[in-house]
Amino acid sequence: MLFVFSPLFPQEKQEKPEEPRQQKITEEILVVGRAPGDAPLASVARMEAREIESLKPRDLGQVLALAPGANLSIGQKNETILLLRGMDARRIVLLLDGIPVYEPYYGTFDLKTVAAGDIASVQVTAGPASVLYGPNALAGLVNVVTHRPGDKPRLTLGGVYGQNRTVGADLSGGFRWERFALSGSALCRKSDGFQLPDEDGSRDLRQLSDYRRLNINAKAYFTPTDHSEFLVSGSIYRSAYGLPPALEVQRARYWRFRSWDRSSFSAGGFIGLGRLSLVRFRAYAVQYDNVLEQYDDPQLQSFQAESAFDNSVLGFFGLADLGLSRVHNLKLSLNMQSDRAKTRDETGLPWEEFRQTSTSAGAEHHFRASERLTLIAGLSLDVLDKHIGPTTFKANPLAGVQLRPWNGIELNLSAAKKSRFPSMRSLYSSSSGNPDLLSEDGYALQLGARVERWMSMEFSAFNYEFRDMIDSLRQPDGTRLYVNVGKATIRGLEIGLHKSIKGLSADLNYTFLDHRNQTDDRPLDTLPGHTLRAHVVLEPFRGFRLTFSGTAASSSSWYDSAQRRILDVPAYAYFDAVLSYGGSRGEIFFKASNILDAAFYTDPGFPWPGRTFEAGFRVHVFTSAY
Repeated sequence: MLFVFSPLFPQEKQEKPEEPRQQKITEEILVVGRAPGDAPLASVARMEAREIESLKPRDLGQVLALAPGANLSIGQKNETILLLRGMDARRIVLLLDGIPVYEPYYGTFDLKTVAAGDIASVQVTAGPASVLYGPNALAGLVNVVTHRPGDKPRLTLGGVYGQNRTVGADLSGGFRWERFALSGSALCRKSDGFQLPDEDGSRDLRQLSDYRRLNINAKAYFTPTDHSEFLVSGSIYRSAYGLPPALEVQRARYWRFRSWDRSSFSAGGFIGLGRLSLVRFRAYAVQYDNVLEQYDDPQLQSFQAESAFDNSVLGFFGLADLGLSRVHNLKLSLNMQSDRAKTRDETGLPWEEFRQTSTSAGAEHHFRASERLTLIAGLSLDVLDKHIGPTTFKANPLAGVQLRPWNGIELNLSAAKKSRFPSMRSLYSSSSGNPDLLSEDGYALQLGARVERWMSMEFSAFNYEFRDMIDSLRQPDGTRLYVNVGKATIRGLEIGLHKSIKGLSADLNYTFLDHRNQTDDRPLDTLPGHTLRAHVVLEPFRGFRLTFSGTAASSSSWYDSAQRRILDVPAYAYFDAVLSYGGSRGEIFFKASNILDAAFYTDPGFPWPGRTFEAGFRVHVFTSAY
């Protein structure tokens, strides 16, 4: 329809010079430019290396804590869970250098498994930005890109030491030779755990909060022309950690992961097709090997059982960005994933194995009616071929308008439908699986605005409706079963402000959520209605930098299905500070987390760490890291 009616839209007579485009790199899947035709329909927040490094974060969770619309939670398996506009990881796509990161059996991801030390940029896209990324992306997309080699060789060494025998070390670097380049990093960290503040002033070590982690990443590039690039990459994540038992509201379990490992390999690149077109492609393989030990006592002396997971993902995606003319742009995508899960509840028992595949094909047309108006329409067909049960077919459309009425002001309006396929656990688990589960459908409507004046201001209002929502319910015999429970809604708004002047950079964002499980007539679990996040960087003197960051959230509730009661989750606030001094050759820093030593939790029974201190250094052996 856009092709047919395009003559009805007036074109500006005087052509304006093209706006500069973002550098093309293989790892960057969703490219966001400043022109309306380049920007997505959803809200986008981007953090670059310098801003990320100012926080001295341990992992991706500490980076995303400040993202608009984001809330973090600690799960029962001691994972750091991301909630984006009230929706969890099962409705979010996480990409690490362009590769999807998710555990195939549970369909979720743990932010702790992505170390922050080598992150070059993080882009958080809240809302269904496009039809090109398949199902399970109603809440949005998180794209993490690690450092690439620069024009000069780079080698950086770092170390950190903190309370409770927390130690860490990292090494990263890269170099380029003619049309070949290499980059890599190795980061390790271990700790005895963290302490909890108590009402009587004591600070006890949280039981089973210890961990050790190792991240190794390597990338090799070949650039045959100025408009193409090929990449081979691999990564290894090795970890072992305890699962702190629940306090008070739930029965304590004494579990620890003897190993929680992930290995990945990918190969692909991009090829330019003329001045206006580009094709990206990537094949990847991800392997998960996890062993969970269970004990009857807090001293871990009485061994109870051991369960193991041997899961894998094979996938391929292709994205074509075809500039048919200066006003017509066609985007095509093909995503294919094959998931395999092998689980064993006890050593000596036979493995249970499940397999399923998903395929998604999408097409999206961007019609630039004028320099100030762009119309977008898209459709994806998403298919789930189950291990048991009929194949699921879903059609998911998207439509939107982008308008720039005046210079420095951008408006967008979008409507979209997205499907969430059930996880393998919810379908096939011997204890709670339901092969008859329907896929969850989500409907999104968003109005957004961005103003670039003496400060940057962003605003978005959104409405989400869920049908056939998936949840696990306790049955009369005490077991749990995954079912489609009905409908839910999430409505809200986000406001973001950014201002930079000499020696000062400040970001402030606020999220309001109004949410309801319409079937049970109660609020959704652990979602605060109000969340305020702040990040301020002061550089009063050359070499000195002082960073403040923090989050404050209102109270929420949690439904205890065992006792059939709703529990209150109190409001909380925490603040971090980092003081650093350095120059082109390196720096030293001191970090204090949860300065107020606040005792708080986002899920009943699983409190967050109390006040902690760290000190560290970073040395740029060859050149400045950024």
